[in-house]
Amino acid sequence: METVGRWVYQQEKVPHAFSLCRVLDAGTFEQSYELLGVVQVTVDRRYPEKLPAALRPWALATLTNGGYGFGRFYAAYSTLDEDGEPDKAIADEYIDWSGTDVLTSTS
Repeated sequence: METVGRWVYQQEKVPHAFSLCRVLDAGTFEQSYELLGVVQVTVDRRYPEKLPAALRPWALATLTNGGYGFGRFYAAYSTLDEDGEPDKAIADEYIDWSGTDVLTSTS
């Protein structure tokens, strides 16, 4: 009897997303994060490096189009937990925003 095998593709069960937070009381002991939004993204298994590279352009477009004023913001590419909240960061960046443009940015 001949056994014929087949490949079974298993899709990763953990969703990924971009998120943007306003950093409140930046640089103090009371520093906290106000979640402004989360956008679920699809991971391209052939080119997984594309998503971390797309985080900064997405964050800047969101800040530009969202009318956010002066402040420090935190953008992250992460997994999502079972409640749809950002969980484990894969890539992240702090952005100091003038209200119209980037002042400085650090990873």
